[in-house]
Amino acid sequence: MYVNWQEQKSLAPDDIKKLLARGIARSEIPVCRMLTGHRGVGKTTELKRVKQRLESSETGRPLFVSFLEVEQWLDLQDVQAPDIIFHMVRQLVDDPDAAGFGLGRAKLDQFFSEVKDLLNSEVEFQTIKAPAGIVEFGLQLKDVPRARPTLRKLIEGHLPTIYDLINKVVLAKAREWLKEKGIAEDILVIVDELDRIPQKVIDPKGLTNQRNIFLDHAAILRSLDCHVLYTVPIELAFSDAHLPLKAAYACETFLLPLIPVSQRDGGDSRDGLRALCRIVHRRIDKTGATPQQAFEDEVLERLCRVSGGYIRNLFILLRSAIDRCDQLPITHEIAERAIRRQANDLALSLRPKQREVLRAVHQSKAAYGDDPELWNLLLRNLMALPYEDESGVWYDWNPLLAAVPGGV
Repeated sequence: MYVNWQEQKSLAPDDIKKLLARGIARSEIPVCRMLTGHRGVGKTTELKRVKQRLESSETGRPLFVSFLEVEQWLDLQDVQAPDIIFHMVRQLVDDPDAAGFGLGRAKLDQFFSEVKDLLNSEVEFQTIKAPAGIVEFGLQLKDVPRARPTLRKLIEGHLPTIYDLINKVVLAKAREWLKEKGIAEDILVIVDELDRIPQKVIDPKGLTNQRNIFLDHAAILRSLDCHVLYTVPIELAFSDAHLPLKAAYACETFLLPLIPVSQRDGGDSRDGLRALCRIVHRRIDKTGATPQQAFEDEVLERLCRVSGGYIRNLFILLRSAIDRCDQLPITHEIAERAIRRQANDLALSLRPKQREVLRAVHQSKAAYGDDPELWNLLLRNLMALPYEDESGVWYDWNPLLAAVPGGV
């Protein structure tokens, strides 16, 4: 099912999974890497292939990789840096423990048995069951909002102890154990889904939660003595925070771009359209049908073009068209009805200024710099889409907007 469209230089100057895996594997000291891109563009798929490459020694030396999907463990509407580091610690204990290294779990269970006694003395916990272990602690951090202030205060108050325990005891011993067993030479934790943190202003000076987490608390997120790979929100990565992020984490923020359906000069990207069609063909093959049975001539290419190269958009369009069919194939008429409906939905909330900016982006293929807050909104809401070629990142409006009746 996987189509490695990044192997074509005409579609992407770099293969992101190779770039990330190579940079991590070659470093003898812990490094941090950051990945961004729209939700649904395929970041998790690429990160799992980074994990696979590093574990299989394709990059030269094997690494042990912990993979943390944070949405399972965190309330992304209300998350802070200590919450993230806590669950990184939990994952770095759970995964080696599952592989046979049990020291980390024993040390953390001992620590949290002492923490439980402290919690029982807190007034806020008089009506709440104090967590007995690291997993229970993590679940309460997500599921019991009224307990969060006390739990966070406790985490922050014990961060030096936690760092010492994990870095000097657990990670150091785990690294030795992994080498002795011939499993791996180093350790990486991948922290996925942080890019889904919605941006909110949290103080009168305009500080956002995203800046507070990734910039003001960068020292916390870089505190573990192992390699780390984070996903970050696209509107933060392409704001005026991009240089401070680079300085704070000593790395660039890598973009997983969309598959280009057009070029900077406005012409079609034939390679991009073929790659998108190939992705759909793989899905059709699994049903036993053929592309000719599923689509009238040129219908699939039309749907690929208006998707903007955003795979999630493409499959939403396909579903919308299929739902309008009594039987296959999808006709030109049905495809256009589905496109108009999706275009109207996309444009429903657009204000005059936003329409003006999007027309300018479509003409210039450049970011809009006069109003960062507006630009962040357009990026987050998939009105403006990022692409990348040999000359760097460029932008266009979502091509669905061209299908809005009456124009944008």
